[in-house]
Amino acid sequence: MRETRVSKKENLFASSRFVLPEHREWYARIKEEERRYVPPQLDQEQLGELSELVWQAFQMGSPLTVTYYDGQQPRRLSAHVAHIDQEKRRIKLRAESDIHWIPFARLLQVELAASF
Repeated sequence: MRETRVSKKENLFASSRFVLPEHREWYARIKEEERRYVPPQLDQEQLGELSELVWQAFQMGSPLTVTYYDGQQPRRLSAHVAHIDQEKRRIKLRAESDIHWIPFARLLQVELAASF
């Protein structure tokens, strides 16, 4: 019969008879960091296009749909642009009764919405 072999990397703790809880937590944390979302880096042209769409929505008072990185994963938000803070490079979005400040650097995608 053929024996199935498991690599040490896949079976790091099963092969050991004694593993400290700290080591198990450390290994789990490393695996979680490997699965973490990494946002794409936008070039200057793409950032300019996003900025133009935000400005257009602000001038016309029309809603837009923004996809942004919240530090852990991408989020999607439909709102009106209430303010553009050029000094701090962020936008203030008003979605119903909620207000969100989103830095330009975290924007991933901007779309003009007909209405919501």
